[in-house]
Amino acid sequence: MEHSDFLVVGGGVIGSAVACGLLHKKCSVTLLDAGGDAFNASLANFGLVWVQGKGQGSRRYAEWCHEASELFPEYVRQLETETGIDLAYRKPGGLVLCHGEEEYQKREKVLERLRNESRHGSYDCHMLDRADVQKMLPNLTLGPGITGGSYSAHDGYLNPLALLKALHMSFTQGGGHFCSGTAVTNIGYQHGRFLVTTNSGEFTAEKIVLAAGNAMTRLSRMVGMDVQVHPEQGQLMVTERTRPTLSMPISGIQQTAEGSFIVGLSNRNVGFNTDTDTRLMKQMAQRVVNAFPALACLKIVRSWSSLRVLTADGLPIYQQSERCPGAYAVTAHSGVTLAPQHQIHIADWIAEGVQPEEFERFSTRRFDVEKTA
Repeated sequence: MEHSDFLVVGGGVIGSAVACGLLHKKCSVTLLDAGGDAFNASLANFGLVWVQGKGQGSRRYAEWCHEASELFPEYVRQLETETGIDLAYRKPGGLVLCHGEEEYQKREKVLERLRNESRHGSYDCHMLDRADVQKMLPNLTLGPGITGGSYSAHDGYLNPLALLKALHMSFTQGGGHFCSGTAVTNIGYQHGRFLVTTNSGEFTAEKIVLAAGNAMTRLSRMVGMDVQVHPEQGQLMVTERTRPTLSMPISGIQQTAEGSFIVGLSNRNVGFNTDTDTRLMKQMAQRVVNAFPALACLKIVRSWSSLRVLTADGLPIYQQSERCPGAYAVTAHSGVTLAPQHQIHIADWIAEGVQPEEFERFSTRRFDVEKTA
């Protein structure tokens, strides 16, 4: 039986970032990862460090994402220096394209709402007409149906698998114990200590952090919490490599440093089904061609789907158990974007009780308020 100060369940981007942050507190940390890739949200990640459009109806979440984007350049620099892994991070700003006037007007309303909900009546993202969008993309001619789009200078992108690899390396180099292929079957709590039973043996810890993606609902109930999440299938496609033409990430379309285009334009509620859908692939490909006709000649070399993790309102949940103090739940849809927040601020909260401003807005208690209202 192995004992640690902290036990983190879930070796994806979120759990690994939290584990690295706790390790920097000079604590002993064990990271358990069930392994397998069918339901791993990190495999469905598009790699966007994205701010624009996030946080409608939740000013604090919009700020939380913006704060993360400001931390990201230095966060990447430190992680690359520590591990020697190139994360291929770029921050040229990002675009959301509007196909037709209706999409343009809807997008305009989204930004207007975010502007009205902000503390100061401003929101650093603005609409562009077709001509201005074309100026930002000089190497690709827009399709006739593109009416414009929105642009934010705070957006960027990276290689999500390189980020995950770097987090794992940082954790193990720092003295953390990483256990892959270790699935949790039961969590017990007695006398202020947690006993975790897995398929690979038993572990004990003073505190436990649940960051296990779509297993969160089942595991949280073992420590007296009701943290409900549901899977959302995301399908991705990768094209053959070609010369660099796309200089910034676009929502749903980006070009990697190697020259391949990645397309991720789907959101399906199909339970735990990870099968790819040929009809959906055609729709995704057609939308890309509608945006950039010159890409029609590229071959699709790979496609796959995986399951993202969503809460009822799409916002993060950061919760400590009242019944089992020392048990924490950490889940968020934007695992890549929020990696600095999780490694810095969430680790401070778990290890030292330091709560960020208006932190209660990310508690599950917000759902009780909604039910009462």
